[in-house]
Amino acid sequence: MTEEREILVVGTDEAGYGPNLGPLLVGASCWRAPSELTRLDDAATTDAQNSLLSFAESARGDDFVWSTRRLDAALAPISGSRRSAFPLLDSKKLYGPSKSLAAIERPFALASALLGRKTDSFATILRDLRSESGDPPPPWELDATLDPPVDPKTLRTPLEPDVERVRGALASENVALLELAARRIQPLEFNRRLDKLALKSALIADATTSLVVETLLAAFERLERARAPRPENALVLCDKLGGRDRYEPILKERFCGADVEIIRQGRDVGIYRLVAREGRDRDGTVRPFPAPTTLEVRFTAKGESNAPVALASIAAKYLRELSMRLFNEYWRDAVSDALNPTAGYPVDALRFRADVDDARRRLEIPDDVFWRRK
Repeated sequence: MTEEREILVVGTDEAGYGPNLGPLLVGASCWRAPSELTRLDDAATTDAQNSLLSFAESARGDDFVWSTRRLDAALAPISGSRRSAFPLLDSKKLYGPSKSLAAIERPFALASALLGRKTDSFATILRDLRSESGDPPPPWELDATLDPPVDPKTLRTPLEPDVERVRGALASENVALLELAARRIQPLEFNRRLDKLALKSALIADATTSLVVETLLAAFERLERARAPRPENALVLCDKLGGRDRYEPILKERFCGADVEIIRQGRDVGIYRLVAREGRDRDGTVRPFPAPTTLEVRFTAKGESNAPVALASIAAKYLRELSMRLFNEYWRDAVSDALNPTAGYPVDALRFRADVDDARRRLEIPDDVFWRRK
């Protein structure tokens, strides 16, 4: 065991990977927290994020990884259940067709308030999360406005007391939320990137790893503005990306040829270590890090049990839901109030496509703007 240090902890997750309609969203959150190196075999029985490590292949027994115990302990009293002040659970557990959008809208608003951001318009949210590409908005967002909170239950009780309670709880444990970001990929960009990358799994890997680079750089900028020390180490927690098992080539390309050490690699988990000096953003631009940063990057199944991943999941799902509200409202106006809305998943997407086909031809909306090919 080594002495405790401050590290950055980044969590990522996606929403909308499967649908043919609407955008793909990837979310990321970045935290500063105390941590210590833990023997890998010990971590397999102590950290929720590592619960599958004992089943991994290609392992060495003397490896050490960063522990999330201090971060988990700081968040547990305020985030462990749906009724908590700051519920940080997998968005699929918080929200679904029969559940109120407030279940994810409120924690998203609280996280935004911790960062000093406003959530009173969808346009402001998208800007602060740096979520958009350079493409023009699709027709259903061209002149549309959406002013959260969307669900009246979101602010049934004032938000500020919970914000102050969470801020105090985090500060008492020397933990801070530094960044919340998202990447929104509309069908036009999705299809264009699919043509370039060929595989859908390559697209989600590209979107996720580029968002990691951008989120780390944004966190460094926040620390610099606050004149706070910059941690030399970061732990990056990602879900498995499109069923992929091997991530060394992806990380090597994303971090500009950095030497990537394989700590563990197998069907259930991949753990990698590298020193990042620069990284490629979503446009492929190489951006230097302010100083070399040692990254431990983990890819695991069902990583949403970890709070940084859960917050990323909430952000991605919330933006996806707001996007689909604008999409469905546009087509109801174009077709009929009797048009049944869609979540965009394959079977119902075909039904919806047939229902709006005449209106889409009349409006001259190209297929690539409307429909994701995979």
